[in-house]
Amino acid sequence: MAMAKASIIIPVYNGESYLRQCLDSITSQTMKDFEVVCVNDGSTDASGAILSEYASKDARIRVHSQQNAGLGAARNRGLEIAKGEYVLFVDADDELCEADALERLVDLAEREGLDALFFDAATRFDEGMSASPSLVRAEEYIRRHDYSAARTGRELFAQFLRHGEFTPVVWLAALRRGFLERSSIRFREDNVFYEDNIFTTHVLLAAERARHVPWQLYCRRVHAGSIVTSAPTPRHLRGYLACFTDVCETLSGGTFDRRTRAALVDRRTVYRMHLRKMAWTHPDMAATAEREMRPEELSAFRTALEYPFSEKVANAIRCLKEHGALFTVRRILLGRQKA
Repeated sequence: MAMAKASIIIPVYNGESYLRQCLDSITSQTMKDFEVVCVNDGSTDASGAILSEYASKDARIRVHSQQNAGLGAARNRGLEIAKGEYVLFVDADDELCEADALERLVDLAEREGLDALFFDAATRFDEGMSASPSLVRAEEYIRRHDYSAARTGRELFAQFLRHGEFTPVVWLAALRRGFLERSSIRFREDNVFYEDNIFTTHVLLAAERARHVPWQLYCRRVHAGSIVTSAPTPRHLRGYLACFTDVCETLSGGTFDRRTRAALVDRRTVYRMHLRKMAWTHPDMAATAEREMRPEELSAFRTALEYPFSEKVANAIRCLKEHGALFTVRRILLGRQKA
């Protein structure tokens, strides 16, 4: 298949309730030169039949079916198949909310030679669901500061963190596929949650040119049963542990300017506080997770729970200096600004 302007990768696992709306929002785009790579990750509902139906009507839709391997593995398989110049990820229960979304993103990314172009999302709550600070705020995926000038990914990363607007979901970025290939950036495949955080961090650390546009082109659906609304499980805890371990390894294995290092330390603090809070509030769950951990994983978990007093003081001073009192108090009380 000849290279298309864009590849849209959709991992699908039991997504029959929303899959048609998702595909309709993509196939109705004003830009026509794209492909849709659907990875059916062992669905047991009607998702496979829906994908076959759409693929039979639109040659741009390609379906790969595999045994259930998790979200990271499904996205990686989509990247292996994709032929587009730019790659976007869409979850099967979400939609593109503007008909010209692809056209606007690809045009801007091409004109400015961007490796990564970040954008925003509107949030749609299913009936019976509502915005909640402990789950998802109505404006969770909208950045309020100006990041319009193209800069290195590291500079953008530091800016996002400085303003508390690091939103690490992969479906809010258009990425040059060649850049991902050269940088060897892929998702973890050990079926933990929050693999987006690790992937997006490495995208920003590696991108030579990146920027953000305040366009709400993606519609994020919040519904019962999604990851953000489900009760904490050992997978949630081990997901944050994977994020904590990755950022520790990144800090120890790379050379960074002061602002980038501060941003990475901030992420390490966030993950550490998430882990500590989950261990305190769900001791039985934490005990279950510990029994399932490999020795090196268990060692990292215990390290995360330690949180030396000197690091607490240093982080509190830095937060006060860079973010102000309100941010610092929220960090102490809630354990996070944004995950």
